[in-house]
Amino acid sequence: MNIKNNIEDFLTDQEFVRWVKSSDPELDVFWLKWLQLYPEKREMFIKAREIILSMNFKTHHVDNEVQEKSLNSILSKTSSVSSLDETEKHSKLYIFLRVASILVMLLTTTYFVNNYVSSFEKKSKQKLVSDIIKENPNGRKSKIQLPDGTIVWLNAGSTITYPAKFTNKERVVSLDGQAFFDVVKDSLRPFRVNSSGLITTALGTAFDVNAYSVQNNEIKVSLVSGKVSIENKSLKTKNITFPGEQLVYSIKNQKSKITSFDLKEVVAWKDQILYFKNASLSEVVTRLERWYGVEIRLKNKPVKKWNLTGEFKKQKLERVLERLSFTENFEYQINRKTIEFKF
Repeated sequence: MNIKNNIEDFLTDQEFVRWVKSSDPELDVFWLKWLQLYPEKREMFIKAREIILSMNFKTHHVDNEVQEKSLNSILSKTSSVSSLDETEKHSKLYIFLRVASILVMLLTTTYFVNNYVSSFEKKSKQKLVSDIIKENPNGRKSKIQLPDGTIVWLNAGSTITYPAKFTNKERVVSLDGQAFFDVVKDSLRPFRVNSSGLITTALGTAFDVNAYSVQNNEIKVSLVSGKVSIENKSLKTKNITFPGEQLVYSIKNQKSKITSFDLKEVVAWKDQILYFKNASLSEVVTRLERWYGVEIRLKNKPVKKWNLTGEFKKQKLERVLERLSFTENFEYQINRKTIEFKF
């Protein structure tokens, strides 16, 4: 989740703006988790939301009791000026009422925003009680069975969120990272995967979704069997893919394309095979860090560009580094969870 350092960060976050203007259950869960992680940002959160609401103004009902208290407060204050002479009385009364009206506006706005946020947090917490979150840190992979029997292989550095019980209309999960889904057929309840606004829908099929938010480059949906529909919420587009096809969505360019893919390259990881195909140095480093839960530091740069192809099935890190260092001609040093490559 992105850290917000100032109000401008909220105002330029399209997902935050969209949630304020038109809340939905998935974004409710996301922003509740954000508030729980960064409670010190709550005031900034509220102010940013208030600014957006003021730009998209709608009339909100303020409780009658609050209105009555505010009015009585003004009336009680105005009665105290009755002893002043007429000119001074009108002048001071005018100034006082101007100040009082501003205070009433601030009071009612603050009352509404605080009550809305509190209500949102309360409702979202109730929703979270029935949500299950499975998170794999770097270095760990897992196999999960969903409530409907669907099997999910969750890769390292990935998080999946799903309800303890699916509804009667659809089966929806959220993914940050990479997972392979073997979906149980249910023609009455479509299975949907939400990955950063890209919605993959299937009735009964097997597919892989690669949507690591940290990389923030592209999202890949690779279909192994069956048929899926892939909807892009931000672009309001929909694509249908068939077995052997892969949809690649560029987050930067906001464009999608459908290509063929190497099955082994896409799904080998779920069978404990670390597989590289024409991989660059940066790709190898990222994959090794995620696979083994380590940090890799580079000392100097390699003489030539890497274009590595190879596979390692259930291999220890030391064995992988031995082969890589021989093939790519570099030295390495392991210090607990930190590894240094020397070129």
